[in-house]
Amino acid sequence: MSTTAVFQHPAPGGAMTIHELCLQALNSACPGCGVPPGCPCACESAHYHLARVAAAAHAGHVPVAEFASVIHDADVFTGMDTLADPGGPS
Repeated sequence: MSTTAVFQHPAPGGAMTIHELCLQALNSACPGCGVPPGCPCACESAHYHLARVAAAAHAGHVPVAEFASVIHDADVFTGMDTLADPGGPS
């Protein structure tokens, strides 16, 4: 069972916004809910599983430093936790 924590730590400086990071995460399939690239996660509107963002970072779609800035304040998380896209549909 996954937790319902949502991490939204803005990237420092002129780095990617959370919205840009989420858009880039769409380039990877989601290991959390199994959706293919280009499809939104099936968890809830405008949320992306951290597993998907991690997969996007691993594939080079999202800089690893950007992913690290998102999870920086999290003590514990799972791949099923989500990242809210403030620029996505509500």
